[in-house]
Amino acid sequence: MSQSNEITPVFSAEQIAQRVRELAAEIRGDAGSEEVFLLSILKGTSCFLADLMRAIPGDVSYGFIDVVRDIADQHIADAVEIDFLSYTDIRDRRVYVLKDVVSTGVIENYLLSQLRMHNPSMLRLVALLDRPDARTVDITADFRAFTIGEDGTWVGYGLEHERRYGNLAYIGRM
Repeated sequence: MSQSNEITPVFSAEQIAQRVRELAAEIRGDAGSEEVFLLSILKGTSCFLADLMRAIPGDVSYGFIDVVRDIADQHIADAVEIDFLSYTDIRDRRVYVLKDVVSTGVIENYLLSQLRMHNPSMLRLVALLDRPDARTVDITADFRAFTIGEDGTWVGYGLEHERRYGNLAYIGRM
């Protein structure tokens, strides 16, 4: 089966670029003249991070974090370990956590509670794709590129399925 038959494009490269520029302005407005620290959850946010950090004017820095999950139950994924991939001090910083897809909110809720213990001056959740109708915990993405309402496997723009399709310039649904 060819790639074009498997994937339905949903957000074009142009739509993504426009929305990233808008998000950059929103985040800069939220942070004022302060430094923006983008904390990117690997690895689905890689393209999003690269484009967003270049679009935010002023002082911007970034770091990477990995959330190791136990996914024994396909419906509930519990975060069991957070790994800062390099030393990152977030104390008194304006931290924007980038997540590829926010659905149930379980991982994000756990992650944000753990990060709060490091005393950032501000902590915000930024979703590339936000699916609020799938929430099982009370959490809201502070910023989102796109809201989705459908189940499915999302690929492109850094989002992979079975280590494929992350290189697509658009976001599609399988």
